Amino acid sequence: MSSRRVLGLTAGHALRPGPSRSVMRRETCRVLGTALSKLDSPPLRTIQTTPPQRRTWSITPPHEPSAHPHPVTSQPATPTHPPLDLPHQTRTLMRLLSHSVVVCTSTSPPTSHRHHPTPRAMTMSSFTSLALSPTPVVSINIATPSRTYDAVAGSRHFNIHVLSDDVSGARIADWLTRGNAGGRKMWEGLAEECGCAVEEEAGLAAPTLVGAGVMYVLKCRVLEEPHGGLVRVQDHVIVLGEVLEILEGRGVGEEQHDGRRKHAPARFGLLYADRRYRQLGNCITPAKDHG
Repeated sequence: MSSRRVLGLTAGHALRPGPSRSVMRRETCRVLGTALSKLDSPPLRTIQTTPPQRRTWSITPPHEPSAHPHPVTSQPATPTHPPLDLPHQTRTLMRLLSHSVVVCTSTSPPTSHRHHPTPRAMTMSSFTSLALSPTPVVSINIATPSRTYDAVAGSRHFNIHVLSDDVSGARIADWLTRGNAGGRKMWEGLAEECGCAVEEEAGLAAPTLVGAGVMYVLKCRVLEEPHGGLVRVQDHVIVLGEVLEILEGRGVGEEQHDGRRKHAPARFGLLYADRRYRQLGNCITPAKDHG
């Protein structure tokens, strides 16, 4: 993700010969004012003009939740720390639940200013299964406006990539939270930083990610009914998709020289909770009946 650096003035700067004190005061106010305005404003999801630094990932012990939907009684609300409003409480509550992390890819059809189909992708935690019979149906929801949503609505096809619950899967998920504004640069970085290639097919078929962090790929088609498979709810759209095929990715195993695939130990998909990628932990099982 984009990094931000705030430059400050040190005592050493003040001792050097330079502009008059009034000019320095104005310049200092301008620099500090700009820095503070950046700190107060929410971060923008933009593509950097220079390549971002490669992140180092590791697997750490579990962390306790960092927030609670209701303030604890030992810290009552004050004018400077008012009680959380209902949307904030809901968002905080959802951080206590684990969600699957998948990557959705699709292809934007050509337009008057774009002569070729354009691959799109985004990381999401809204993937769920809705039905199995007579055909499997899954759903995702996407906040709009979104280039990936436009691609799904325009092409009527999308792929869902189930990621491995390790560093390889987390690296892919994190890279694709950067948005599609960078165009092809996003895909080039995906290969360089994450070791994940992109296979594009002819026409408007959704691209497929190929790498050690991808376990399975669900190839989906948007349903015709109900509502054309696209249901708007406030600023989000629920996308209903019929599963056409499920492919195994490299995250399931490695292909040997004889063409056979050696399966790795079975594992669960990548999870997300309280703003961290996570692995599935312990099981809670009923005690054995000794009576």
